[in-house]
Parts: sequence; structure tokens; C-alpha cells
Amino acid sequence: MKREELVGVLRQQFSTDRGFGIQKVGKAGFENIWFVVPQKPPHDISEKLSLPLIRDANLALQGRPGIRSASEIQRTMAYLLARREAVSSSRMEGTWSTVDEVLSPAIDDTGPSATASVRGYANALMHGIQTVQSTGMAALTPDLLCSLHERVMQKDPGFHGRAGRLREPGLPGDVVQIGSFGRKENSKYNPAPPAHVKRCLNEVLDWMRDEALLQLGDAGMGMVLPIRMAIGHAHFEAVHPFSDGNGRVGRMLWALQMAAAGRLPLYLSSYVEAERNEYGAALEEAQKQLAYRRIIEFVCQAIVACTEEEAVTQQALERLPELWQERGKFRSGSSAAKALGLLIRMPIMTVKQLAAELSVSTQAANQGLQRLERAGVVRDRTGRGRRRIFAAEEVIGVLARPFRMDTEVALDAARSVMSTM
Repeated sequence: MKREELVGVLRQQFSTDRGFGIQKVGKAGFENIWFVVPQKPPHDISEKLSLPLIRDANLALQGRPGIRSASEIQRTMAYLLARREAVSSSRMEGTWSTVDEVLSPAIDDTGPSATASVRGYANALMHGIQTVQSTGMAALTPDLLCSLHERVMQKDPGFHGRAGRLREPGLPGDVVQIGSFGRKENSKYNPAPPAHVKRCLNEVLDWMRDEALLQLGDAGMGMVLPIRMAIGHAHFEAVHPFSDGNGRVGRMLWALQMAAAGRLPLYLSSYVEAERNEYGAALEEAQKQLAYRRIIEFVCQAIVACTEEEAVTQQALERLPELWQERGKFRSGSSAAKALGLLIRMPIMTVKQLAAELSVSTQAANQGLQRLERAGVVRDRTGRGRRRIFAAEEVIGVLARPFRMDTEVALDAARSVMSTM
């Protein structure tokens, strides 16, 4: 990162009175590198924004189901899409797993693995949402973010720092750069020096919790939620409070801001992954130039697109139990018939799990899954007697499809897998 890439106000050297600017760090190998101590997030935006786009994004969030009033299918969608969010967000940071691995009941999470880390991400999301649901935006504290970071990173095989710890001077991973894959001087951005991390993070979280800002925005007279999500994200990433995993925690904050507003979160990482070049450019522009239009409009576009994608996904999944019943002609009241709706929420299951969910014997559950298998509803992925794992491949196909892929294409691909049994 070159000093001249920064807007003039950031290009000045840091002083305690100003509270922001550029500064060098006393670490071997970084003597000639400037790092950015970011400004506090702004309370107003002077740039010309696309008001129709912001309106559409804000209406989409206002139309989200309430956390407490959501229907069964909406809660099921929230559970499933949180897992897809964990996969997409982690994949952008080089931690690869799949939706079916994360949903599988047979994963051993005792040691580090990509799947254990992604499952940790999903669990961290649920923990964070429950926390803000109880206490609102006041719950967004450094302690909560450290807890989320620990749940995500402690089993990531590519992470060699201490999970749940902010960057501090003199500790491993204290100095970080973004996009530095060769010479340190060629990085894309150099986040806050470790001595400023705690203070700068508190400034971002104070801004997110600012009651006057929240009330004015929610009343439509200030920064509405999509704008706050965009600006808060840019500043959180500019601080980069952890040695690694900042992108994952930063995208998690979007869901927590929605949940704090009482809404089921809308998950945006699939869109971000599909448009990652624009995401990176918009983020860099906000951090280096303090120009927020691009990142605001990116987040608004993500909200609108993900709202449409979620509706298409839900529609495809809701139709499956009826299609399966037509396919198998299952007797009313049988274990197979009762399992049809359950397979949407638990598309990968064992005989033991089905028996527990339906309160039936293991024998009845086994017979039900065998009928479902013969009808082409589930596929036996293991063939290991009582320890078999059955998968509703059509559900997995819809959930795992790339962003914007037609659901019928995904379903046809899943049915092709089923037909090879």
C-alpha cells in the first residue's frame, strides 16, 4: 500500500489529538511500511447515493420475518441458510467445506478441520443471534466478538494464532497486512497498528450501538440499516482486530445487526462470494478514500439479490415433500410419510436420528428410510448397516447450488445422482 493511495486526511501522520492517520510500527521487516489508524465511522454521508436502491434494500429488511413470529418454514430456512452462509463466508477465506458436510451428523469435530471450523461458524452465528436477541445492539462488545472468533477459528487447520484474542503489540500475529502476497510494500491495505486495535474497535462498536444513530435511521431520517451495515463493515475491516478471521467475523456482524433489529437475518455471503472482486474494490475505496457510496450500494444490491434468492430457494424446498409423496405413494401415518417434512430441516440423517425425531422404534425408522430410498427420495451414502447415513440429495442440491443458479438445474443434477444408485 502506497501512502499516496490514501485520501489526504488519512495521509497525515497519526497524532493523539487527531486520533487517526498513518503510523509505522516498530517490528522487524516492517520499518518502511505505513499502517492506517482509521477514523471513527461517520454520522452522515455527503455523497450522492442511489436512493431507489437504498429504499429497496431497506424495505427488504423491514419485510423480513420477526425472529419470534417466524413460521416453521421460515425458521427452517434460517437454520439451513446459516449453514450455507458459514460455507460461503469461510470459503472466501480459504477454509473449504460443503453444505452437506456441515449438515452431516457423522462429522468428528474433536480435532482441527475445515468442516469443524465451518460448523463452528454456524454455531457462532446462532450464539451471536441469541445474544443480540436478548439485549439488542448493546450486546455488540469486544468480548462477544472475541467469543465468536474463538468459536470459528479454534478448529481452523489454517489458523496458527490464538483464537478469540485481539491483536496486541509483541504477540504473534500482532502486525497484519491485507493482500500482501509478495513484497510487503505491495499490500492492498495495512490495517490499524496493534497498539490502536482495542481503541479503534471500541470506536466502531460504539458507533454501531449509538442510540441516536439507530433511532434516526430506523425513523428514516438518518442512516437506515443497510447504510449502517455497509459503513460499519468497512470500518471493522479497516481495524482488522484479529490476526486472521476478520472477514468471517465482519460478515457475521451483518446478521447480528439484523437480528438486533428483531428480524430473521438475511445471509449475504453467497452474493459476496459471487461478486468478490467488486466487494474487494468497494471495501478498499471506503477504507483508503473514505468514499462510501460503492460499498453502500454493494451491500444494498446484496440485500435485494439475496432476498430474491432466498424466496426462490424456499419455494423450491417447500415443493419437495409433495413431490416426494407423489413419487413414493407413502401410506399416511407411516414413518416414511412422516419423514418427508423432516427431511427439509434434516436432509442428512441416520436411522437413530429419525427414530428419535419421530419417536418410533429403530426398526420402524429403518424401514421408513428403506422405503424412501427405494422411491428415490434419499440416498444411502455409506451402506454400513445400522450406521448408514441417508441424504435427501435434492435438498442438498438446492442449498449448495452456486448463487443465481436455477433451482431446476440443481434439482436435475441431484436427481441424476439419485438415479445412479
